[in-house]
Amino acid sequence: MQTVNQIRLRMIAVAAFCCALAACSSDLGLNNLTLVPKPETLLRKPDWATFSGSKNEFALRPVTAADLVNAAGQCAGEGEQAGSDPTTGGAAPVAGGIALQMTECDVVRRAGVADKIDFASDERGERIVTLTYLRGPLPGIYRFAGGRLVSIDRAPAPPPAPAKSQKAPAKKPTGT
Repeated sequence: MQTVNQIRLRMIAVAAFCCALAACSSDLGLNNLTLVPKPETLLRKPDWATFSGSKNEFALRPVTAADLVNAAGQCAGEGEQAGSDPTTGGAAPVAGGIALQMTECDVVRRAGVADKIDFASDERGERIVTLTYLRGPLPGIYRFAGGRLVSIDRAPAPPPAPAKSQKAPAKKPTGT
């Protein structure tokens, strides 16, 4: 029992020595201590809030005729490539989500051929298109103005399935 106590005492002494040695190796001087930040660092943007690119990366390219869907819901140049799959227009859908400011064809490439397409124009003569997807991976109502996506709404829910009426099983008469 006495040897166990001696081993414990030695372990505690080694741990205390290691702690003291670690404390001696740290710089405890007050030379690098800053209690009040400098004024120029208060008004500067933090590094994580700055963008390293240029303004040109935020500019959208102009919408061309190749970016607009036709009445069949296809993009220019993709009608010749159309295969046997009517849901994708012949091409495999592009993986990824849909974001505002995408072109009409960008959305069609990601979501497939729309279930319903409405064309109109506003008071300025600008093209207004509404693509409705009731099923598929990205259902919704996508509204475009001038070839760019301006709003996304939730697709209308399909009507509920008719409830099956449950009939109670006919009781058998108790016989003799």
